[in-house]
Amino acid sequence: MPKPRGTIEIIETGGGLTLSDKKLFNVILAHSWDKLADATAALPPFRAATADLKRAIGEETEHSNARLKSCFDRLMSVRVEFPYLSSDGEVKEGGAPLLSFRALPKGKGYAEWSFPAELRPALAEPSAWARIHLAVCTSFSSKYALALYELLSVRVNLREPDWEVDIDTFRQLLSVKNTSANKNFGILQREVLERAVREVNELSAIECSYTPIRSPSRGRPVVALRFTIRKKERAALTSAARATEFAIDPVGPVGKGGFAAGARDADTVDLEDGKTDRDRPVSVLGLKRRVSDTALEQLRAEYPGTDIDTALDRWADWASGQTGKIRNADLAFAGFVRKLAGEAPPVAAPAPALPAPRGTHQGLIDRLAAEPLDVRTRLYKRARELGAPEVRAASAASNIHKWVDWVTEEVAGVLR
Repeated sequence: MPKPRGTIEIIETGGGLTLSDKKLFNVILAHSWDKLADATAALPPFRAATADLKRAIGEETEHSNARLKSCFDRLMSVRVEFPYLSSDGEVKEGGAPLLSFRALPKGKGYAEWSFPAELRPALAEPSAWARIHLAVCTSFSSKYALALYELLSVRVNLREPDWEVDIDTFRQLLSVKNTSANKNFGILQREVLERAVREVNELSAIECSYTPIRSPSRGRPVVALRFTIRKKERAALTSAARATEFAIDPVGPVGKGGFAAGARDADTVDLEDGKTDRDRPVSVLGLKRRVSDTALEQLRAEYPGTDIDTALDRWADWASGQTGKIRNADLAFAGFVRKLAGEAPPVAAPAPALPAPRGTHQGLIDRLAAEPLDVRTRLYKRARELGAPEVRAASAASNIHKWVDWVTEEVAGVLR
């Protein structure tokens, strides 16, 4: 899909977009870009099947359009700044929402949308197309990685593909909202830059590296970044494809009946690289993809002061080094966020909280309370591995409800 460079370098202002929002925007632009060049043309709303759009943001199993509606609404609410050629021939700083209109059916059907007329030429600029692969876009688990991939894709086919950018512009282009990362390069490098570069190198057809450029002034602060960009060779492309497949379809039996329909066989040798899926290490990317968009949206609503995207990166880095298997990534990550936020009570949110409230498993709790102390202690340790909060006197009958939701399957197995 050719994606215009003008779109890629539009700078968000305000609250910013989530990874799902950016993926959706890439897809609706693919349905629209060839008709956008004329700002004066009277265009009817663009349209696409809701099933296709939900698939793009990882919600293909959802019957409701609620998540899709949230993404469209954020695209309409975020104002962007872009170069605008006015009627007097002067290039001015333009501002507009990404979308001016959206309409969604209650169930199956077609979504419709429109772009602001003044923004359309920037979206359709034919002299600066970048080749953006939608399959790669939908594989990213970080909005910063997706933004960096788009920025580098513009330049990889140039005669001189290296790119130098000042640090403030780079933060703007990646829409870095983390206050600490905006003030401290070390935090920006650790929480944003290193993780974005790693995903781009792991998943896309591009290989990149960067060098910080320091000022000669006192303290030698980092003032710019120089990126080196090149296309991957065939062997590296094969590895990227395998990494993407492994993340999308992680290894693991489903229940006692073996693998789910369509799941990959963990012991079959891949003819391209000679490895089985069991040979591959636990992937940070795979762990991040196992946390659902629904859980991420709920945590954003509960903890508005916490950067959930950065927290997801930190959790996946930590979890990839653990020996125990993460059975429920949503619950494990929710526990991590609560601990990160100091276990402060969440703000009220319309969606149900994670995990389920006390009483959902009351019968299970009552039966577990009658089990020996060593059984309860062992199950609590397992719950901690999966993200349950630290609880004093956790094995006491009055405290079991605080962690049992993380290990309901194990508890049920013990009580059979």
